[in-house]
Amino acid sequence: MINSQLRQSDWNYEETVDRIEAIIDRVESGELPLEEVFEQFGVAVECWQECEGFLARGKDQMDLAIGLLAQIPDF
Repeated sequence: MINSQLRQSDWNYEETVDRIEAIIDRVESGELPLEEVFEQFGVAVECWQECEGFLARGKDQMDLAIGLLAQIPDF
């Protein structure tokens, strides 16, 4: 994956979503040759998978924190 090769601190969810949106705009504009459409689609899918992984990890962390807090009396 393109961004997964970067250190975790270099990756940014919002920037990755912006990149996906820019790719969609370029593809929808009709200005790209078909080969580039396929290439850009592949990049967008990789970015989407990175975002989904990021959100899943965040959800897991929140679920863990909520579970730990639920074990604290009077919380």
